[in-house]
Amino acid sequence: MKHIFLSIFLMMAMFGLQAQSLKPVKKPGIGLHFFYNDVETAQRISATSLSDVLKTGNWNRVNNMQGGFGLDYLQGLTPNIDLIGTFNGSWADYLQPSGAYYGSSNFLLDVSAGAHLKLLSDKSPVSPFLLLKANYQKYKELNGFSVAPGAGLQFSLWNESFVLATIEYRKSLSSSISNQLYYSIGFATHIGKPKPKPAPVVVPPPPPVVEKPKRISDINISVADEATGQPLPYVEVTLSGPEGKKLNGVTDANGQVTFNQLTEADYTVQGMLNNINTTSRNIAKSDFEAKTINVNLSHNDPRFTLSGVVINKTRNLPEGGAEIKVTNLSKNSLTTKQSKTGDGTFLAQLEAESDFTVVGKKADYISNIEKVSTKGLNRSATLYVKLELGIEEAKVGQSIVLNNIYFETGKSLIKADYSTDLDKLIQFLNDNPATRLEIQGHTDNTGSVALNNKLSQARAESVVKYLNQKGIATDRLTAKGYGQSMPITTNLTEEGRQKNRRVEMKVIQ
Repeated sequence: MKHIFLSIFLMMAMFGLQAQSLKPVKKPGIGLHFFYNDVETAQRISATSLSDVLKTGNWNRVNNMQGGFGLDYLQGLTPNIDLIGTFNGSWADYLQPSGAYYGSSNFLLDVSAGAHLKLLSDKSPVSPFLLLKANYQKYKELNGFSVAPGAGLQFSLWNESFVLATIEYRKSLSSSISNQLYYSIGFATHIGKPKPKPAPVVVPPPPPVVEKPKRISDINISVADEATGQPLPYVEVTLSGPEGKKLNGVTDANGQVTFNQLTEADYTVQGMLNNINTTSRNIAKSDFEAKTINVNLSHNDPRFTLSGVVINKTRNLPEGGAEIKVTNLSKNSLTTKQSKTGDGTFLAQLEAESDFTVVGKKADYISNIEKVSTKGLNRSATLYVKLELGIEEAKVGQSIVLNNIYFETGKSLIKADYSTDLDKLIQFLNDNPATRLEIQGHTDNTGSVALNNKLSQARAESVVKYLNQKGIATDRLTAKGYGQSMPITTNLTEEGRQKNRRVEMKVIQ
């Protein structure tokens, strides 16, 4: 028994000396645990291999293992390393390496010392760790040493308490001691007072560096058309500064945008209009000597700019929210824009030496079809092509005179040169496929009432036939002649009679 207690004493002494020399950073701890020794599975692993045991499932059951209790002593060495010593005892039947049992229900003494290497800090709710121990066992006359690698989990509780769960493979260094699989679970808590940490050495801070105040300036950017020098509104300007910082703005009606109160730094400024970049300009720190930094950019687009405004002809006011379709008749291409809410303006780019049609689209409105041409225009002298686009309200029950659709006296044939308003009517019907119309024919007072009723009906039917030929379904149109009964002006003049020989559209659905 002397060498048993000597071994225990030496391991605990070495443990204590090691802990003291390394100045532990945490309180020591004590614990109580329950364990199982699995000798049979360990011997199978030694005889074959771990993979063979796992493959066959030849793992010992818990009720065939030897159980017992033990005491733990822990000392924190570093935030991630704990030294540990254990004292285990159990009443067991001892299975020798030969496979034969030695003794029955005798006391098995087990003493070990080693270290836990935690992969996470103690502040973590769960901290996995690796372990390495040296073990001494004594069973009757049998005794010897083993080395035990393993792993475990530390579960943090309250008041510096925790649960330890471990598994070890104890490799025997003595012929009389068996290899063992060791499983344990227990509770531990810190005790005593930690050794005080040395007071940190306070290094006085260096004297503050007084920096020269940085200059502040406004940056005013102007963008003009390169060919004509005219200012360009609606240019999207980007100011790129230090550390990838970007500021964005849009030029006003005077082609200008200002970025206020910027701290001195190196900047780059560039704009974009109609997917074409302007020239760029670099701004250096030295430019901030001025309170306002003026930057001029130019934009080179060979196209003309259609500057339009949508006018509500019913109220004679600008109308926003209309979709504008600009068709290049020379290239058979289509561009769509949106009229701005409030002022009804819109911009579109027009290629040189081309003819265009411009038409609007908005619910419950019928739009004129305007023709625009850039043929013969000099781009170096002209940037903008001006246009007013008229639209009229076309709600259910509302009648609209189709201008420029005239008939000779006593005839119902549409003059070939006067079909412009029929084209806009076709556009309106195509944009509103659920709309139905009544086409109304009217005459002046020349001739009898019966003749004029017949003539007005023929004129309305002539318009319906024209619309049918252009792809408008018959069930969307109703022809109705009103004769001379609904004049819009006097019949005493030729001009007045011509206006009364008219066609109107009335929205009925």
